[in-house]
Amino acid sequence: MRPSILFLFTSLLLAGGCRPAPGPTSPSLPATPTAVRFRDVAGAMGLDFRYTPGGGPPLNILKVTTGAGAGFLDYDRDGWQDVVCTSLPHPALYHNEQGRGFTNVTAKARLSVPEARWNGCATGDYDNDGWVDLLLTACDRTALLHNNGDGTFKDVTERSGVQLRRWASSAAFADVNRDGLLDLYVGCYVRFGPGMPEWMTVRGVQLPLGPLAYEAQKGALFLNSGNGRFREATREAGLDTANGKALGVAFADADGDGDDDLYVANDEMAQDFFENDGKGHFRNVSMENGTAFNEEGGRQGGMGIDFGDYDGDGRLDLFVGTFEDEMKSLYRNTGTGSYDQSSAKAGIAQSTRSWVTFGTKFVDVDNDGMPDLTMVNGHVRDLVQQVDPKISYPQPTQLFLNQGSGRFRDISDQVGPDFRKRIVGRGLAVGDYDNDGRMDLLAADLQGSPLLLHNETTATAHWLSLRLEGKRSNRMGIGARVELLTPGRRQVREVRTDGSFLSAHDQRVHFGLGTATEADEIRIRWPSGQAQTLKKIKAVQFLDVKEP
Repeated sequence: MRPSILFLFTSLLLAGGCRPAPGPTSPSLPATPTAVRFRDVAGAMGLDFRYTPGGGPPLNILKVTTGAGAGFLDYDRDGWQDVVCTSLPHPALYHNEQGRGFTNVTAKARLSVPEARWNGCATGDYDNDGWVDLLLTACDRTALLHNNGDGTFKDVTERSGVQLRRWASSAAFADVNRDGLLDLYVGCYVRFGPGMPEWMTVRGVQLPLGPLAYEAQKGALFLNSGNGRFREATREAGLDTANGKALGVAFADADGDGDDDLYVANDEMAQDFFENDGKGHFRNVSMENGTAFNEEGGRQGGMGIDFGDYDGDGRLDLFVGTFEDEMKSLYRNTGTGSYDQSSAKAGIAQSTRSWVTFGTKFVDVDNDGMPDLTMVNGHVRDLVQQVDPKISYPQPTQLFLNQGSGRFRDISDQVGPDFRKRIVGRGLAVGDYDNDGRMDLLAADLQGSPLLLHNETTATAHWLSLRLEGKRSNRMGIGARVELLTPGRRQVREVRTDGSFLSAHDQRVHFGLGTATEADEIRIRWPSGQAQTLKKIKAVQFLDVKEP
């Protein structure tokens, strides 16, 4: 989130086994292909949450950067994705009424946490009891909420040992040492508090100072001890070498060696790419593999991030959302331990450059088997238009359709007016909330209600969705790699709930199959290392797969 050219000089002065799963399995498939289409149904579906920065203009860095997270999770295991929204002063939980609407169950679920500037969320079954738990981050704390399995949560932050008195941003669960227990990484941003400088004046307008004016804070790794407790192990794991000012974090087995690597997107710092040695010790290789800087070799405002195999070569690539006047960074995994800067080659460079990108996700919106790329945008200076009329605080959401051969096409203006509604975009969550086999989007608007963008694409295409359950591996199967084969196409996905910005996602692994009516073969590599193969799996269904 770097200052634009107008603000750069001033900022620098201040810088230093398987069975069908619940839900419908055979929605009708339209006869003729049509355009990708999304419609905002948040109000109609009962999502009445209101995000708020907590004050009027002008807003300082604390109020404009974070505080608008979103998540999908099936907290009661009924097969339908519920919704969590995080903001000031309290988060809210909405129960999914089988795709017909959402009911606010915050009080009923005892989702009770102290009043705070709540930022983001992360999900994972840390105690392997079969119920997904919830981690919340705030500007001066974290909260771990244990799912009791009866529709309620209990705040176990103090007992668990995951208390963190820093500006916590995005967080992620992963089994970093492969012991069958989910560990936790929490990214942290900057040190900000009373008495610190907040403002600069440009052309008579008061604007917030950017990250260059503040001291970096570093994230923390908490290793799961297996008894409901975690222990802080950042230095022990080698993650204390992070540059700090983290906004986005995501795990992935980027090098395909069977363990979870970690990427941390830092705001106007060198980025961090931590390679796991298989035992839970990490080495920062961002300088070596080409992901530390942008295409011009400079620092970038690293914000939302995601991993995905956009070019179909079986290797996970990386996308990083950045600030305005910065090329959004698409790093193509070469398979040789290095990454190529591919934004221009992929056709996303120019149409993204004007925007400030936070939430982002690879997601196959039209079920053709190729991951598309979506992002939500929003500026970080609420009065910026008074300085430059060409720059706006609310900004449009974008969608890039995968064309194959490593290229995307911007179809943002073609998918419906709700999609182009300008918002102060922050969090972005992805999930199939109505179980129709089409992936929906939940976008957080820092100055209003969320957008629940219902996928109404009517192109003829089949799909398959898998929910994994580990036995030797962690119960949610987080970190499992799934390879699906259809005639002429190989797709690779991983079971993850992290990525994007301040957000959590549907844990089910979704595949578009195009015209294929079945998957010839599905190969699963579980976090335990165990391999499993399924053959001739019919399309258009949700499938539960248990680790042997």
